[in-house]
Amino acid sequence: MSAPEAWHVTRTLRAMELLAVAPRSAPELADGLGVHVRTARRVLKRLESEGYVVLGDGRRRRYRPTMRIVALAGQVVERAELTQVAVPHVLALREQLSRDCHLCVPSYLSALCLVHAPLGAGEGCRPHLRELVPCHCTAAGKALLAWRDSWRDAVLAQTLESFTDRTTTGPESLRRELARTVARGYSVEDREYEDDTRALAAPVFSDTGEAVAAVAVVASMDHLPADRYSEIGAAVVGAAAGLSHELGFEPRDADRAEAA
Repeated sequence: MSAPEAWHVTRTLRAMELLAVAPRSAPELADGLGVHVRTARRVLKRLESEGYVVLGDGRRRRYRPTMRIVALAGQVVERAELTQVAVPHVLALREQLSRDCHLCVPSYLSALCLVHAPLGAGEGCRPHLRELVPCHCTAAGKALLAWRDSWRDAVLAQTLESFTDRTTTGPESLRRELARTVARGYSVEDREYEDDTRALAAPVFSDTGEAVAAVAVVASMDHLPADRYSEIGAAVVGAAAGLSHELGFEPRDADRAEAA
């Protein structure tokens, strides 16, 4: 591959990374890439023709990723170390709690389920394997939002959808809730995505300290009562901590003191 070809590939990948964080117009992408707007427009048109991005309806003419990118990312992550290492931890948590458990990773404005361990023979509670769910009103999504600053800012800048009468969509209200999540150590979903579903989730950290995934337990209201949040939340945090340790994460001394 020649130097110009390599530069073109790198530029296109960087463009996809920027678009994964937030929709962008050609001028906004040009600013992010440090290129002329005509160059950014050519990149976007090529990505659009290949089905990787789509032009939104707004007057700012912003492009956003399509499910083709999500599917590609899902295939990559499914075969990654994280997924392989996570399976035993998710299964062990399911056996400990006798409830559906799963592992999710961030994906654009959503959380993508990579490991799903239903308690029974059926599909169990959502999210199902490879299903995308909104991050602002699901436990796994909120656990990731709470510990991923740039992603949180990008998500909260969007217009968020309401799924039940308990869904929080205001950015400031969500910021306050996410601050409480960090203080608590785990996120809470209480009938915000589905009318009869509750969930708790905790972040999983890589060896670099990045929150790369979230471990969650999901159940109906009757099987996840609010007066057991502390007990069940501690189990979820423990499972996430065990997985983080296996991925090479070492908590800072301040984190250890806070956890104690």
